[in-house]
Amino acid sequence: MQTDLENHTSIKELWQISYPLIVTNACIFFMHLADRVFLSWHSPAALAASVPGGSLSFTFVSLFMGLAMYTGVFVAQYHGQNKKASISISLWQGIIVSVISGVIMALCTPAGLWLIDLFKHAPEVVVLEKQYFGIMNYGGGFIILNSALAAFFIGRGKTRVPMFISVFGNLINIVLAYILIFGGLGLPGYGIKGAAWAVIISNIIMIITYISFIFTAQNRKKYRVLRLAGFYKPAFFKLLRFGVPNGFSFFMDILSFSMFTFMMGHLDMLSLSASNIVLTMQMMSFMPVMGLSIGVQILTGRYVGMKRREQVYGVVKNACKLGFSYAGALALMFCVIPGFFIGLFLQPGEQFAGEITRIAMPLMKIVALFILGDCTYLMFGEAIRGAGDTKAHMLIISSAWLAVIPATYYIVYILQKDIITIWLWFTLYSFLTAALMAGRFLQGRWKKIDITA
Repeated sequence: MQTDLENHTSIKELWQISYPLIVTNACIFFMHLADRVFLSWHSPAALAASVPGGSLSFTFVSLFMGLAMYTGVFVAQYHGQNKKASISISLWQGIIVSVISGVIMALCTPAGLWLIDLFKHAPEVVVLEKQYFGIMNYGGGFIILNSALAAFFIGRGKTRVPMFISVFGNLINIVLAYILIFGGLGLPGYGIKGAAWAVIISNIIMIITYISFIFTAQNRKKYRVLRLAGFYKPAFFKLLRFGVPNGFSFFMDILSFSMFTFMMGHLDMLSLSASNIVLTMQMMSFMPVMGLSIGVQILTGRYVGMKRREQVYGVVKNACKLGFSYAGALALMFCVIPGFFIGLFLQPGEQFAGEITRIAMPLMKIVALFILGDCTYLMFGEAIRGAGDTKAHMLIISSAWLAVIPATYYIVYILQKDIITIWLWFTLYSFLTAALMAGRFLQGRWKKIDITA
């Protein structure tokens, strides 16, 4: 049983590690928010295409990103054991995985273009979806590599470095997006293609910045980050053993979200626009809570590495307090002042603005419920991931996907229900995964796993 002092220490450590990650994820949200606001100013079709096109691209990236990101758990556990050489070896295996993943991503682009045609969206939207997806997918390797490089700092609890780099990179992205979408500095406007190029260019700049922080004289001496460069078979396959299930979980989670957004495209343009606005607001809750949950994952990894597994219960308890405080406050605002958030995406006097607002208003209240289930899922799910229980996490996500997504297809395409019914059904997905993740954590089987053995 934990003492009050241990709980106090846990919440202090959790906040110190998590607040930079929360800022980082909030920056990512505002980057996407700015991009979508810019695209909404450019044309309704560009906004309608950006969400499904971006979601499909992120679905392809997610499998490899989840694998590369798991480098951070190895770094956290080795940091807890004070094994500096193993930290650098893990970093290099993450870098190698990222490079290989980027090549595979590029080769998978034709499959993604085929999938876009399969969903039969409006012709003018399909053209823009393909443009956005193609650029994002060919440049997906840069996004994956950023995750692997960030793991060197996040796993050791040095989360302010990724925060600084993320803020820097996202500010560059916002400026570039505006210039490349509308034109400026002697460049023509590229519309939705400009938004995609802004993301890729800013990620390349972030990679250069990470490299400058990792390969300092201090790190070269303390962690031997250059001398230990290369492929290490045992460490590489250990990363694959635990990282592939982690990546597959991430992939299935994002796939369900992408399938949902693409099935929304079967609806009329106004319903799709309203749904995309609400999806962006959902990210307002998801990104910061995701930052908090990564803090849970890293602290779990550290305590497991230190053989102090009972401390993890206090970490999760305190994470739930922080997470529900934020998600609850945001859910309340979505219910009380939904018009304020919806208005961010609509120009005054814009054609169909009133109809889009009418459709989006009740959806905001449904999303308020959705984010509470999502918060629960993230807190417990990242704890078992940090302990190495990635196979169970993968099975839970897969089971929930098989239960919810086919039924969503039936509701959309066979029963042809309205958007409110569809969103209510999808909210069930968040509560189903939340219950399963909480149950797995409370079983305690994660305490028997040792990924560094």
